[in-house]
Amino acid sequence: MTYCRICSNDRISFSIEPKEPSRQRKKDYYELLGVDKKASQAEIKKAYYSLAKKYHPDTNKDPTSKEKFVQIQEAYDMLSDEEKRAQYDQFGASFAEGGPTGAGGFPGFGGFGGFSGSTDFFDLFEGFNRRSRGTGFSTGSDIEVGLNISFMDAIKGTTKTITVESVATCKPCKGTGSKGGKKDTCKTCNGTGVQFIQINSGFHMQTACPECNGKGTKIPVANQCPTCGGHGQIKERRPVSIPIPSGVEDGIALRMPKQGNMPLGNEGVPGDLYVRLHVAPHEIFKRQGLNIHVDTMIPFYTAILGGYIRVPTIDGNVELKVPPGAQPEQQALMKKRGIQQANSNYRGDQIVTFKVTIPKTLTTKQRELIDQFVSISEGTKSK
Repeated sequence: MTYCRICSNDRISFSIEPKEPSRQRKKDYYELLGVDKKASQAEIKKAYYSLAKKYHPDTNKDPTSKEKFVQIQEAYDMLSDEEKRAQYDQFGASFAEGGPTGAGGFPGFGGFGGFSGSTDFFDLFEGFNRRSRGTGFSTGSDIEVGLNISFMDAIKGTTKTITVESVATCKPCKGTGSKGGKKDTCKTCNGTGVQFIQINSGFHMQTACPECNGKGTKIPVANQCPTCGGHGQIKERRPVSIPIPSGVEDGIALRMPKQGNMPLGNEGVPGDLYVRLHVAPHEIFKRQGLNIHVDTMIPFYTAILGGYIRVPTIDGNVELKVPPGAQPEQQALMKKRGIQQANSNYRGDQIVTFKVTIPKTLTTKQRELIDQFVSISEGTKSK
């Protein structure tokens, strides 16, 4: 799938990227643990301990074991919690990677400015946040939206303003989640943000503290920011200006860096915004690559004698010479009357197909002249 990246200096460059804009391959947590989707908690726990022991980096020296171990831990964190498991079963991999993206946003957020519903905000991002924990820096999830544009807007380029719904830092509390800045040390993990679980044979593994979601601190209910409910983030609707370069094709996605969702905890940079373009067909022009195709009607006498006609192009009507003896469906090439290639001086052509019109009725004089033409033509053949 082709994506067009809109860089910070407004230059446009095209690149081939995976079909899914997300930077991470979507995972099946049941498949990772090797259990059925209807597996009991006991079966999930048994599979987890077995795999954790097998792939623990302290005992497995395979270079890929660490990544496998992290994936197993991530899967267990999700499936061992019945509430999160139910949400994962409903929303699939999109839930695990930060919630469904796009114009619809995240489930259970309610209206502009806060969160509501039964879905816990931290649950939506917990898996993603744990993957980035320890780096001190993470990237939020991407957003993809669709945008309908006209054929000529796609050819000539334009700028559109759309409304995007995204997860953003809460401004009143500056992302702290606290209206007074007060936070208590988590008593479960003593402020470390992690817990250690003992595995068979004396091995220990580290996991994010479930009480504080790996933060090490908790905000007292009475001190939570009323705007974001202590989360430090809100869902907001904001206008985004989309510069559409000339020559874009139907189905292409424009990538706008750092216009997506903020990561959990606001520690990092926003994800990207992908705007997928849907180009409406034109009633006259048809596109093939950088070339434009158009059919034009010419009278039979112009086809026979030749002459000049006015032909529509994407730049307006242009005069075109018809050679004598032009045949139906014959094509004429109009050089450099096609589409301008992005970031290049190259321009495509326009291909004109002649459609010869034959009159259904003739005047007496017209018929006499055509009869004369036929007689002369047949006389010439007989000699």
